[in-house]
Amino acid sequence: MTNRNGSKGVAVTQDTHAKNPGFFAKIYRLLFHEDVYYRIGGYLIFGLLLFFIAWASFQFLIKKPNLLADSFMVQKLVSSTTAKTFGTWGTEHFGKTLTLFKWQLDVAKEFDIWGNVLVLTFKYFVNHLIFVIPFIFLLNFFKVGRWNFGAIYFAFYTILWGAVIGTQSLSFPTGTNVALGSLILFARFGLWTWFSYLLLVVGTAQFGWLVAPNLSGWAWKQERKLWPVHFTPEQREVFIYGLLFLLASSFAEARIFVHYNL
Repeated sequence: MTNRNGSKGVAVTQDTHAKNPGFFAKIYRLLFHEDVYYRIGGYLIFGLLLFFIAWASFQFLIKKPNLLADSFMVQKLVSSTTAKTFGTWGTEHFGKTLTLFKWQLDVAKEFDIWGNVLVLTFKYFVNHLIFVIPFIFLLNFFKVGRWNFGAIYFAFYTILWGAVIGTQSLSFPTGTNVALGSLILFARFGLWTWFSYLLLVVGTAQFGWLVAPNLSGWAWKQERKLWPVHFTPEQREVFIYGLLFLLASSFAEARIFVHYNL
């Protein structure tokens, strides 16, 4: 039975919601799941939703092309210039043409392309580490409630990616369909860079050292010893995959840059 205030009905409704959480509640639970791979799924769903909301807002509402063209998301701290010296070295040692199986290769062209790609890959990877080390690895030593600061930075980083793509701030051409072309460009390298950051955030979430209960009460407490940090086999695997994806995304971006600038 239900009393005049309907308290029993309210209790039943609350119990039903607890047993059958909504879509966003399920995602939120995944973000803190004990299994690291479930957490990756939660971050992936949450992150893509956040990215597309940011992208749509900047693409269709704010409409300011090249808004972030000079930001750290687009410009590099390392030099992004190409050189012709690789081709010169190649022709001196291998001649002007090289036969590989049944293909006839232009030595100068191929050495210039792949020499620059490899050098820029290394530079871009170092450029990412300059941001990853302080803003993910070090920030993950601090938590507010259940949230590592590195995860908060990742949410900010996701919004920035949406803004960069939504304002066409990348220096590479997007084709006649600007909105679709920007998303395709993001899929070619930006998505993998973003995903590598996601893996590194999840793979180092256990770094939490100082914890505050909430934003209003910054009473920091030590959760564990500062050093050493420990990885479970799954966390170590995710961490290594994060670095490998970061290297692969650096290669993909270098390949695109050389294609348009050599």
